[in-house]
Amino acid sequence: MKRILFAFILISQLFSVSYGQKTAFPYHLSPARDAILIGSGSLLLQFSAMGHNEKVRMEAPEVEALSSGGINFIDKVATRYFDPGLNTLRESFEPASAVLAAAAVGTYGIWSKVSTHTWEAAKTLGLMYLEGLYLSCGPMLLTKTLVYRPRPYTYNTDVPVTDRVRGANNESFFSGNATILFYHSVFLSTVYSDLFPDSSLKPWIWGATLSLATFSGYLSVRSGWHFPTDVLTGALIGGAVGYLIPRLHKSEAREHLVMMPWASSSGCGLSLSLAL
Repeated sequence: MKRILFAFILISQLFSVSYGQKTAFPYHLSPARDAILIGSGSLLLQFSAMGHNEKVRMEAPEVEALSSGGINFIDKVATRYFDPGLNTLRESFEPASAVLAAAAVGTYGIWSKVSTHTWEAAKTLGLMYLEGLYLSCGPMLLTKTLVYRPRPYTYNTDVPVTDRVRGANNESFFSGNATILFYHSVFLSTVYSDLFPDSSLKPWIWGATLSLATFSGYLSVRSGWHFPTDVLTGALIGGAVGYLIPRLHKSEAREHLVMMPWASSSGCGLSLSLAL
């Protein structure tokens, strides 16, 4: 755990290496648009919390009646695994990535305050980060509430049924860990690239953050907690939000690109429109 935290914090300090290359701050807030984004994300989280209170785990009779025969060949590999230790390890990546995000945004915000005597950068990046976090976690948590997908380990007959009957054993789709890790990875890497477009460290930033997110996704499958398609879906949604939030707030794009979350009884997602 200490090594993981050290790695994340070390990456955040790369902002200091590139500070001398800083260009004009590229992001801007729009009161109406940001109110819609943060409000929509908050509503998604609220709806998911309300529904999640009504969801119960699968009990022994349901677990014992499961059959892996209908699982596609890509996902079936995950039903062979059950390793709570690996699951604990991959779950530690989430708080570590939050430490990275807070350190990176806070460090740049303080530097910007020293050089410009305003908190504009800190406030803008902080709100952007929260918007993206809400808009990535909201659909993920709502989907977990609406979709009953048993976790891979529940199909593993080599595991005692007492171990397969545990909380959230029917919340496999889609991976919250992958959603959050890939959101943090893409958001921080995109922001770094925008703030320091000439930095030679950009490939290393992208490579390091995506590698850590991918490794966490591998642990999700190898532990038996998620199917590969759970991880892939979470990576796509988290990564998309992590990329689109900075794009939406850039000066030249803020009047043209509109992103809106949507949700219904059958699912949820994000819609994009381009005003020309």
